[in-house]
This record gives sequence, structure tokens and C-alpha cells, in this order.
Amino acid sequence: MRQSILTAVLLTALAARASATTLVPAELSELAHDAQVIARGEVVRVDAQWTDDRRTIETVVTLATERYLKGDAGDTVQFRVPGGIMGRYRNIVVGAPQFAVGQRVVVFLGSNGPRVPHVLGLSQGVYRLGVSRAGAVLVTPPTTMPGVDGPIVRGAVNRQPAPLAVFEHEVSALVEAAR
Repeated sequence: MRQSILTAVLLTALAARASATTLVPAELSELAHDAQVIARGEVVRVDAQWTDDRRTIETVVTLATERYLKGDAGDTVQFRVPGGIMGRYRNIVVGAPQFAVGQRVVVFLGSNGPRVPHVLGLSQGVYRLGVSRAGAVLVTPPTTMPGVDGPIVRGAVNRQPAPLAVFEHEVSALVEAAR
């Protein structure tokens, strides 16, 4: 009996230490409502750093803003994402977006107090910009597709890149509706 109780206590203690990241799909309307800042721009810096408790690594991204769809943080805005590389240490967070200098993106940013803002919904809060063969700027939805019910179908309309003007108009309408 005593051994059974000891085993149960040890299993409970081990289970309490386990942790995981759960990503709840977010609709574009939720992101637009919850974001304090929605910015379009080009990534100009990507700097990894230790968190305050020095237990993990986060990356601070600097974005040269081209346009704000919600809020205004000046000519550049910095935000943080979990994970990164510091020397020989690498911290990978499943679902966290990765950035490179020169990328153009639209980011949905939230904040907890006076800290540097963070991307909402991990990768769900990052829409990448690209250029079509015809020269049109297109917005590519995140790989984590919110609002997709059932299997992901190759070529589905809701997975296709949208023209930048159409995307920005939709986001602006969602921001106005949330006010």
C-alpha cells in the first residue's frame, strides 16, 4: 500500500512539471479585434536574446513600417517572438514564426503591460508579402489556417494569396467593426 501511494505521488509530481504549447485557431476578425497594433513593413533586424530569467531565448524583430492598419508605433516597431539562436544554444518553439532581414510582412501585435509587444497567435499573427509574376503584391496567409474545418484541400480558395489592397481593406473593415 505504501509503495502504491509513493508511486502515485511521484507520478503526480512528474505530470505537474510537463508542459506543452496549445495553439487555438484564431479567425482574422479575432486577430484584428485583439491586436493593439497591426503593421505592414520590412524586417530590418532580427536579434536573439535571453529572457529576463535567462531560462529561454526570445527573438526581437525590428520592422520598418510602411503602413499601420491599427494603432501607430512610429517609423519602426519592435516585437518579440519566442525562440531563437544564441551562440551554441538554440531554442525552438513549435508554432512560433521565424523572420529574416528583408522579409515584408503584416503583423498583428499584442502587449502585456510595458513589455515589448508580441505577435498574436504565434504564426497566426504573421501574414507574409510576396510579389506575383505579374508584379502584384500578394498577402500569403499563415501556414496555421484558422477557420479551416475538415481536411486541408490543396488549392482551396481560403488558402490562396490575396492582393494586398483587398487584404488591407478587409482588415480595416474588421478593425472598424470591432470599435
